[in-house]
Amino acid sequence: MNLQEDFMRDQRRQRRKRRLQRLALNIAGVAIFLSLWEAAPRLLPWLNTSLFPPPSKVAAAIMPLAVSGELWEHIASSLARAISGFSIGAIGGITTGIICARAPWFNGLTEPILHGFRAVPALAIVPIAVLWFGIGEPPKVVLIAWGAFFPVWITTLIGVRDVNSIYLKSAASLGANRCDLLFLVVIPAALPFIFTGVRQAIAVSLVVLVAAELSGSINGIAYMMSLGNQLFFVEWMFIGILLLGILGFTADRLFVWASARLFPWYRTQ
Repeated sequence: MNLQEDFMRDQRRQRRKRRLQRLALNIAGVAIFLSLWEAAPRLLPWLNTSLFPPPSKVAAAIMPLAVSGELWEHIASSLARAISGFSIGAIGGITTGIICARAPWFNGLTEPILHGFRAVPALAIVPIAVLWFGIGEPPKVVLIAWGAFFPVWITTLIGVRDVNSIYLKSAASLGANRCDLLFLVVIPAALPFIFTGVRQAIAVSLVVLVAAELSGSINGIAYMMSLGNQLFFVEWMFIGILLLGILGFTADRLFVWASARLFPWYRTQ
């Protein structure tokens, strides 16, 4: 028992050490990036600071927006759209992927349609979404859901379809019915593929979010960037880029944390 406790204690210590090392490297990478960015206009005289503002100017431009509350309104609006569209697309992608993999006849019916639409970028349906749903929130959510659906659908389809037959035969020999096979064998075995699609869909949702907000909006991060372009507030454009990067990184880290807690047998880096 003492050996087991020592081993578990050592494993926890090693995990904490790796997390701290990774955090230190992350912080160092950000610090190096910001330092190079700050130094670039000073070391390269041909760089125009009005068009390529250093982090100090960007930070100074953030403060009035943050104090007035305008910045938080833009962030909240973009997050609400991204979360709504991503949730609809991810749930639809997982459900459709499972059905396609488990029902060959349904896969045969939908294969040309889904694979054909998968090649259509979300930008291509912006005019149609605006025409059908107007310029309010629905077309933005639809566009984000469109972008998130396909990476989740295709990875779920592959993961569920390619589950090792040995697992299925072993479970069936122990008396598992179709429902047991699906929820206790197939889906857990396909989780690495599903998680890959969901993780990719998070990034795609933020990409499509920009296109959706540029299609007609009165708030949001991309709207703020567009307004900065019109008013020649270049710092606002850089603020938007930084915010999108921070949101993407934070969402990815939260996904990794949640997947490790909810599904401890699947460890993602």
